[in-house]
Amino acid sequence: NTGNVTLTDVSIDEGTFTGSGAMSPISPASVASLAPDTQTVFTATYVVTQADVDAGGITNTATGTGVPPTGPPIESPPSEVEVPSAPEPDVSLTKSVTPDEVTEAGAEVAYTFRVTNTGNVSLTDPAIDEGAFTGNGALSEITCPSAVSLLPGEFVDCSATYTLTQADVDAGSVSNTATATAVSPQDVTVESDPSTAVVTAIADPGLTVVKSASADDVSTAGDVIEYSFLV
Repeated sequence: NTGNVTLTDVSIDEGTFTGSGAMSPISPASVASLAPDTQTVFTATYVVTQADVDAGGITNTATGTGVPPTGPPIESPPSEVEVPSAPEPDVSLTKSVTPDEVTEAGAEVAYTFRVTNTGNVSLTDPAIDEGAFTGNGALSEITCPSAVSLLPGEFVDCSATYTLTQADVDAGSVSNTATATAVSPQDVTVESDPSTAVVTAIADPGLTVVKSASADDVSTAGDVIEYSFLV
């Protein structure tokens, strides 16, 4: 009470509130009497939602009202408090392959790209950026679920396939590195650290030789025998 008369029925009128949830009732609902140069405290609580964090914070405006001994009720100037939330978008990628060992050309392997929201704001448009790939063939198109929004801690799996060539088996392995990207509510694109998956081609060299002759026996000097070596 900044005046010189006692006010009655002092209460709070909520104004602008940007929170996406519901604030608790203000307690107490009103104060019966407030003498000049005295004050009282009203309280309320609010549970922050993910949408509030995505928005960057919460703003709340309120005014106080009271009834003087004579005349109409009076209202205070509005007071505003802002609770900011610092956006910390982040994303991680874990790449894996099944099977991770093959023994022959023509074997197909399946890659999984797990994109995880490791920040504090929601992320949209998760995508995979291929990096180094040592395969001699062509990796399939990487597919991710469409219209995905990831809350903090949530993940989504993208996928691709690859068929190993003889050159891959001869080389002994195929290595594939990728990164993930996603977009924050502030339209900031974040990128993960790279993740690598390796397919090992188990070498199993083998060789046989079958030797044969053009004749089973000979009877005359000067006969020619042709030997064949089937490798």
